[in-house]
Amino acid sequence: MEIKELQMGQSSWKVETRSIVAWVTEQGGMMAPVVFRVPSGREVQPYYVAPWHNEQRECTPPVLGPLRGDFFCLPFGGDNAVGEENHEPHGESAYADWQLVELASDRDSRTLTLSRSYSACAGSITKQLRFSETHPVVCTEHRIEGFSGDYPLGHHAILHGGEQDGIWRIYAAPFDYGATDPSFGSPAAGGEYYALDPGVRFDSLQQIPTRWKNIDMTDASVFPARRGFIDLYAMYRRPPGEPEKRLAWTAAYNRPQNYLWFSIKDASALPATVFWVEHNGRHQEPWNGRNSCIGIEETCTFFASGRRESIAPNTVAEQGIPTAVSLRPDRSTTIRTVQGVLELDSEPDAIDFLTDADGMIVCRVNGSQTIPVGVERSRALSVL
Repeated sequence: MEIKELQMGQSSWKVETRSIVAWVTEQGGMMAPVVFRVPSGREVQPYYVAPWHNEQRECTPPVLGPLRGDFFCLPFGGDNAVGEENHEPHGESAYADWQLVELASDRDSRTLTLSRSYSACAGSITKQLRFSETHPVVCTEHRIEGFSGDYPLGHHAILHGGEQDGIWRIYAAPFDYGATDPSFGSPAAGGEYYALDPGVRFDSLQQIPTRWKNIDMTDASVFPARRGFIDLYAMYRRPPGEPEKRLAWTAAYNRPQNYLWFSIKDASALPATVFWVEHNGRHQEPWNGRNSCIGIEETCTFFASGRRESIAPNTVAEQGIPTAVSLRPDRSTTIRTVQGVLELDSEPDAIDFLTDADGMIVCRVNGSQTIPVGVERSRALSVL
């Protein structure tokens, strides 16, 4: 049975299992709020919802209207004018209405299936969100059909920030190339203020160069931080040569509530993790200096520049790392991720996600403790 209601300003489908209560917006297919029920009985909500959700604003670009949680972007990014084809920032999948195909249940999960056709081309996307009954975890799948050409794409997961600094500690799988966004050239533009040195490389999230004279490095593995600024930087992985190395991940530990949010992906499909960091540093409408969130975006793209720059020669592609996915009308492409939470007793020094002998994903904490995620490895592997 379809259960749709107005939730935080947006018409949304409600999906509930023993482990999760989630709302998915009709506009943009955005997943939030999501209440995860952890084994101790506590409920946690990692995802962000924009502070203007009940203000009945007309937002430009339209993706800002429902902005929240996790959503799929095709094309990913801002400038998507290529030839006669153009798309609003982050594509129709991130702002247009989705249609319900099915809400089905089985013993282990409930699956919400939505569809979206594109007006700017002959493409379509089928979205499947599988909510586990037994674990606080969601498996996402987006089947792409009808598109012809190279497109940046990916997930745009956003975690909430807050007034207190250092709520989250960020962990990531090893990467080959890290850099700050080269387009943030000046220290301020259009009511936005930028803290990081633009277009420079880094090898660790804990040591990223700033544009300040008195603080030459900042620790980007902690958020919120650098109040009054926004920034964008990315980690890239070269295509894995061995099948067992396709699994990659990013995680964030919530210090006040002692849980770990994670996003697991296929690095052969989504080689980039783009960090979009907002901490009261954007002052135009509708932001008005009140926004605190961190986007942890698993993508194949050139930063957040959009299709035009992602399919052109760029500094990331020069490293042998793809910044767009080749789509063909005679075949479908399926992008998958796994997102969820794990309850931990204390802040870990080290995190890793790997596959056990039975093909199930597990989280290894501090090199020894192993916690089951409750999902098969195949649920995270894309089909290109």
